[in-house]
Amino acid sequence: MTALAVASASTIGINSSAVAAPAKGSASQSAAGVNQSLDALAKLFARAMADQTMRQNIHAAVAKRFDGDTEALYTSIAGTSDVRSRLAAAYSHGRAAQYSDAVGAVDRLAGSIPRFQVAVPAHFDSWDPASYTPLVAYMPAGVEDTTLKTVTAYDAAGKAHTLDAQVAPARPVVVLGLNERTDNSGKLLNTEAVSTSRDAMTTGQLALATTSYQVRMVKVHLIHDNEPWTKGSAEISLRAQGCGLSYTDIDWSSLNDDEDIWVGTRELGTATCGVIFSWWEDDGNTWDFTLSYGSVSLGVHMDDGDDLIGDIKLDLSTFEGGTNKMTPWSDLEQWTD
Repeated sequence: MTALAVASASTIGINSSAVAAPAKGSASQSAAGVNQSLDALAKLFARAMADQTMRQNIHAAVAKRFDGDTEALYTSIAGTSDVRSRLAAAYSHGRAAQYSDAVGAVDRLAGSIPRFQVAVPAHFDSWDPASYTPLVAYMPAGVEDTTLKTVTAYDAAGKAHTLDAQVAPARPVVVLGLNERTDNSGKLLNTEAVSTSRDAMTTGQLALATTSYQVRMVKVHLIHDNEPWTKGSAEISLRAQGCGLSYTDIDWSSLNDDEDIWVGTRELGTATCGVIFSWWEDDGNTWDFTLSYGSVSLGVHMDDGDDLIGDIKLDLSTFEGGTNKMTPWSDLEQWTD
């Protein structure tokens, strides 16, 4: 991606330094470039949001909840509405810029952000786009989201506002950021993957295995979701692995916010030995390392920004039936049978 030199415009305060595409092999440079683009686009969106049609376009796209949350990929918005032209008009404000140049500048900024999304993570259902112009904030990349103190938001006049990153505001705010539920092509990540094969066992182990039990999850209580309001609902995820059992669920249904409870009977597979359970809040898909329990690899690629909730190995006898064993961590409780 060719670097874009963004000319300064005092009315919207865009930095005049180069905005480059994320650099492979350097997490800090990538995050810096992405955040610079997010900041520039937040100012453009904020100015454009003064237009009612722009607000209605954003509202309509987010209302589709394409991935289950109140957010939309920018590519889907830009391809089906006049959002690009209104952002280009915001870019041209106060400067002599040809329309084609302005559109190109907006496209390059947006193209430098992987999985670029537009979200309204709080109070979306109460937002009337015909009458209310929200602030536009951005969720920076490359930060620890659970300890982030503040985020920057802009109004239509270009004025910066500081918002609490952990406590949701009283009114709707549009938040630009990176989608956590798709890959870089925009395809939704698999939400559930189950394998009942016994590839992990040798022939000798299979011959010796005389006892096997169905492993079931019967209840999960999410105490703390490990996700700030700026990133919408959490993606609470599970990996369960044992002899003959391999189960992964990214973004477990109905576990999105503090104090959510899931109750049901979900068959995770059949095991012939103890099963390792590991829960985490999934923050993306850069896949920097592999999830493990002690010295045992669980075969799931992780982002270093993911928030691990807890893990444990339960003996095979736990799944004999009727035990409803509870396993507590500070942020989550699970019951298995």
